[in-house]
Amino acid sequence: MRKRSIIIFLVAVSLLAPISTSAQVPGISLTDHSKISLLTCSPGDELYSVFGHSAIRVKDPALELDWVFNYGTFDFSDPNFYTNFARGKLNYILSLSEYQHFEADYKTEGRYIWEQELNINTSEKQHLFDSLLINFLPENRYYLYDFFFDNCATRIRDIFVEAIEREIHFDYQVLEDDKSFRDLLMPYLSEKPWARLGINLALGMPADKTATPWEYMFLPDHMMVVFENAKFNANNDISAFTPGSEVILEGRELPGALFRYAPLWVFMMVLLATLILSHFDLKKGRVSWWYDRILFGSVGLLGLLIAFLWFGTDHQVTVRNLNILWAHPFHLLIIFFLSEKKRGRLPGYYFMINLVLLVLLILSWPLLPQALPWMIMPLVMALVVRSAVITRNELPDVLTHGKTVLMPFCRALK
Repeated sequence: MRKRSIIIFLVAVSLLAPISTSAQVPGISLTDHSKISLLTCSPGDELYSVFGHSAIRVKDPALELDWVFNYGTFDFSDPNFYTNFARGKLNYILSLSEYQHFEADYKTEGRYIWEQELNINTSEKQHLFDSLLINFLPENRYYLYDFFFDNCATRIRDIFVEAIEREIHFDYQVLEDDKSFRDLLMPYLSEKPWARLGINLALGMPADKTATPWEYMFLPDHMMVVFENAKFNANNDISAFTPGSEVILEGRELPGALFRYAPLWVFMMVLLATLILSHFDLKKGRVSWWYDRILFGSVGLLGLLIAFLWFGTDHQVTVRNLNILWAHPFHLLIIFFLSEKKRGRLPGYYFMINLVLLVLLILSWPLLPQALPWMIMPLVMALVVRSAVITRNELPDVLTHGKTVLMPFCRALK
């Protein structure tokens, strides 16, 4: 117990030292009884934990030391936390905790923990441990989080490769190849339909880039599989990177979604309501402006969010988002012209152009360089229907003289 107290005291002194490039790490020498391992935690039920987690465990019974280095923590007390999170400027922190506290959190959440001990010698363990302590210094522990390219898993992957002198050879044949970042995410969201839809709507074209096997390891599960099949190759001596994985904490299965296709059913109901209302609008020669304000106003708010994520943040994976072709902020402007008096012909021309663009979008849907979610197709079709109704009501002369391709849509509603 005395050794353990001395070590904790040394680390505490290093934490309280002024931030400077000359700061020194505590001189802790691991013994031959030490081991360093990769911890992989199963996905949790909350959205922030749905993709799993990774950490590094350093254990030395002779020193009564059992620590977890965790690159996945952040400071909720930061007054700019939510602003930085929204703008993609959130700093994550390398934290250090006792393993028993780390395990207790995951036990409470009912999540599995797998451990893979690294097959490295004492010298390599010491170098890796020292590298972790250097990363833990106050001036080094913060990093700008990037979900795909710089997160709790990629930081561990990188430090293993950089701090262990022997070259690590990866067998990427254990992975399914030719998957995009979006494809890799979707299995984790199968039981969270609304979160799946929201993430699909927020991600832009960069998420549809085919990930390299090296990039697959941004997900803890894939990193665990890759390292389990990795080997050292030094001086023609080939050895396994890890002897295998062991379950050190039993978890429970996550609950399934009660309504896995809930968004689709909701949008189908919107389309059905739109068709019924539009039928009576055409029959009575009117336009239900109240409905159009709600429909296009809601879609316009979504477009405003998409535009913000594209142009107003540093998130690299939310740029060039083609969902803005159907959900764009201009809808928020046009709804102010949707009134019974003094509206002019602007709404008619706006919705005629909108209708043409939406029809072209639907026809080219499977050919686009970005995978737009098919689940929103009923909603897009509802926008088509209302655009056709408004165009027919506001520009009857244009339709009468056959100067538009929209007549079939209007006839189909009658």
